[in-house]
Amino acid sequence: MTEANLDFLGPVDFTQPIVPQVHRKLRNAIIRNYLVPGRRVSEAGVAEALKVSRQPVRETFIRLADQGMLDIRPKSGSSVPQISISKVVQIQAIREALEADIARAAARLMAKRQIDELYRQLEDQSAEEARIPSRFMELDDLFHKTLAQGADLPFAWSVIEMQKAQLDRVRFLALNEMMSNALKEQHASIVEAIAAHNPDRAEMEMRAHLRNVLRDLPVIARRNSSYFTD
Repeated sequence: MTEANLDFLGPVDFTQPIVPQVHRKLRNAIIRNYLVPGRRVSEAGVAEALKVSRQPVRETFIRLADQGMLDIRPKSGSSVPQISISKVVQIQAIREALEADIARAAARLMAKRQIDELYRQLEDQSAEEARIPSRFMELDDLFHKTLAQGADLPFAWSVIEMQKAQLDRVRFLALNEMMSNALKEQHASIVEAIAAHNPDRAEMEMRAHLRNVLRDLPVIARRNSSYFTD
């Protein structure tokens, strides 16, 4: 198993908490396939690349292991695991259930200024820089987080965010291969349903939107077979 080159991680900001930065950098590296399945990653290597002590790296490794994004094997070295299709399906079911309720609540509760913010975000999603997969994923997460906040269900988004790491890896592979226009159109349909204060339609549009990943999963897994297990 080859030790990963970690030069791409870049420096940390020592005026800010270190652990969240280390976690964000490694999580993004796995999601964006800078660290591919089977690639060995060591605490010492990450600490050296980031010029930090091994303690924040160790905490990050444990957290990533809990999220299914790292296999920790003290004797043979830690590595990035393949994506578990069964876990993706289970996580998607959890996310859909929570976000269906978020969409219904948003349609009942969101004020005009909050809906205007959603429309502004739709414009950002159509900007040139949103063609970059990593940027679109950031905007997509912001959109869903804003819905949860407007629905007065911020903790529901926190739960989703903690659990969706495996799903994000699939989402990024999908964005690398497919245009994001359909996703933007679906976001617009969700906002229109919320602006019309129609909970039933908002839920329907949200469920249809989130099921894209399951529809595309067989194709993505077939085209990237080395990334997947199950």
